Amino acid sequence: MLRSPLIGTSPQHRQLVERLTKVASTDAEILISGPSGVGKELYACFAHEKSLRAKAPFIAVNCGALSADLLENELFGHVGGAFTGARPRTEGLVSAAEGGTIFLDEVDSLSLICQVKLLRFLQEKEYRRLGEARIRRANIRIIAATNTDLLAAVRQGAFREDLFFRLRVVPIEVAPLRERPEDIALLLEEFEVRFAQAYQLPKISLTPAALDKLKSYVWPGNIRELENCVNYLTCWQLNRPVQPSDLPLLDREENEPANGNGNGKAHTDGDWHVKDVTPALKLPYNDAKRGLVDHFEREYIVSALRRSGGNIAQAARESQKPRRVFFEMMRKHGIKASDYITKASVPLGR
Repeated sequence: MLRSPLIGTSPQHRQLVERLTKVASTDAEILISGPSGVGKELYACFAHEKSLRAKAPFIAVNCGALSADLLENELFGHVGGAFTGARPRTEGLVSAAEGGTIFLDEVDSLSLICQVKLLRFLQEKEYRRLGEARIRRANIRIIAATNTDLLAAVRQGAFREDLFFRLRVVPIEVAPLRERPEDIALLLEEFEVRFAQAYQLPKISLTPAALDKLKSYVWPGNIRELENCVNYLTCWQLNRPVQPSDLPLLDREENEPANGNGNGKAHTDGDWHVKDVTPALKLPYNDAKRGLVDHFEREYIVSALRRSGGNIAQAARESQKPRRVFFEMMRKHGIKASDYITKASVPLGR
């Protein structure tokens, strides 16, 4: 997949760029949060390129692929004979990033054992290669990213409090694409040119109706979904302007909660409350339906989180929704699990 550009004109994008530019010259750790597909790695790379470490490597690490057994070997490397089947020597990613930046993507997916090892390294910036007694000093900057509510994970005991605050020196929140529609046209134009050049094919063109549909779409997959959309349309080679029916967008019906019945009812704390749909009847059908569905989703998610005391996993399980889907719905409506944690929940600093 081609790399997405870091472009935009929305206030949210401009504020992020301004903040990252200010902190780039320091070595302060940055924690970037936001839903999947918003370009968290691009913002991290931007901070690196604006820093004094720009000429040194930028190494991205997928924490979701690091088990407790692999973490030390991947980050710190090993010497020959350190373990059965070990190659003569590997430098490790920390050594490869010397003088530069390591980007820890999906840091929330690390096991508690891995979190302990990472915390120790962050505090001391010292490490040993497996099978080696020598202590090495690392000269790197750490930028981490997550698409979950880390504070809620801390309260639930799934993420270490000390590691959370060690990473969260400079918090950066990347808004989903639906909250910055001003960026859609620029991103669309960039992707049209990039994929046309990559495949040596004509640049796609959109009818006004298709463009309007793209601008009003909620983009659950964010920038990555927009990129894939243009990629698909370029490969399809329609040889005509793209119509709304050509767009490979998700049907909104697929995003409606399983408990929705389409009559504007919302389930809250065990009771059904009928929402007054009269104002919505004056709107165009699609706008009215979207508003009622959004109202239902928000009320349902809030109710589920209240019942679970802010425990996302429990709320998703009781809702019969995959945890990632449930979390994306929370992101869509700007709902934070930390707002619904009860006194019975696990406290900080336990």
